Amino acid sequence: MIELSRLLPALVLSLSLLAACGSPARPAGIADAPAADPAGAGTAPSAPALAAASGSPIPAAAVGAGRQPALPGTASSAAAPSAAAAKAPATGQRPALPSELLIPAIHVDAPVEHVGTTPDGAMDAPHAWNDVAWFDLGYRPGEPGSAVIAGHLDSTTDRAVFWDLRLLKPGDNVRLKSEDGSQLTFQVAGSEVYPYNQAPLQKIFGPAAQPMLNLVTCNGVFDRGSKNYNKRLVVYAKQVAR
Repeated sequence: MIELSRLLPALVLSLSLLAACGSPARPAGIADAPAADPAGAGTAPSAPALAAASGSPIPAAAVGAGRQPALPGTASSAAAPSAAAAKAPATGQRPALPSELLIPAIHVDAPVEHVGTTPDGAMDAPHAWNDVAWFDLGYRPGEPGSAVIAGHLDSTTDRAVFWDLRLLKPGDNVRLKSEDGSQLTFQVAGSEVYPYNQAPLQKIFGPAAQPMLNLVTCNGVFDRGSKNYNKRLVVYAKQVAR
């Protein structure tokens, strides 16, 4: 069990999100990212009843979440102090490590990279356009808490793995295969679109009463000057089967 009282020291982090979820140089043949479907937005689940956070600093979660970063490609607002290693659960075995993400509704079948943080304290991004990346300093999929998987929206030449993430609707299934051959099934509960620098990191990365899987990519308008999208899409999914 995760004890919310065992929070690690706070890390002062930026609220910027996922500048690297799209291409570093926008492909000439790709239009602006399609906006997330409003029918699926604004319906984030109430399951992650998290400890309240009033801006910075953002507390890091306990078991399995030694750091709570900004998302890929962004810098911290201040140098983050090193955090003590999170303790493993006192009893029971942690879920196996994820290896493959399948989302039938949008035809995603992607290898899962395991990533940590960049030198500036952000979650690293997938190294391949059609891979996804799980934040391996956070919660593991299948244990109570918010596991996070990020994917690119587009590449330097074409659409990337999470181009159609916006099309997911509540009730859609998300399956995650593990290295030991087991499989977890999550169900989309809702989605939210946030300004790139105002996403709720604790809600995305933090504690939850049940196993959550939060999928993140870019959304909105691409700024060629900053090479950044102005919005971020987060799809929240809760575990329904092992």
